[in-house]
Amino acid sequence: MRLTSAMLADAAQVVGGRLFVMGGAFDVIGARSFPALHRGLAIVLVAEIGPGDRNRDLELSMKLLDEDGNEIGVESKGVMRVGAPSSLPAGATSLIPLVGNFLGIRFPHAGGYVFIIEHEDQELARIPFRVRETR
Repeated sequence: MRLTSAMLADAAQVVGGRLFVMGGAFDVIGARSFPALHRGLAIVLVAEIGPGDRNRDLELSMKLLDEDGNEIGVESKGVMRVGAPSSLPAGATSLIPLVGNFLGIRFPHAGGYVFIIEHEDQELARIPFRVRETR
């Protein structure tokens, strides 16, 4: 498995195998004071699944770190299984949209943050962003 896309969004969902994104691809979040509570954030991924990853459990994790590499207690883990539709030619890959929704994230301070996306203890992507004070 490899990721062809990884981004932040205000909201996202997958319906009927299609990805619907609202307010995507940003890297700055504004907050009036700290610690800041952000109501909702979506991690949007598109995974390319090859023949070797079909019909087996594929573990995926997403965790949030601050700019010093400290975990701040925001994490999601899941398992997916992708089959091989009969319409696919032998050796073909599939694009699978994935969304991780996070509600009520508390950012302790202004600064840099990063979501780390991993599969089988291998880093697939980093989604860096900043949280800054706004007036």
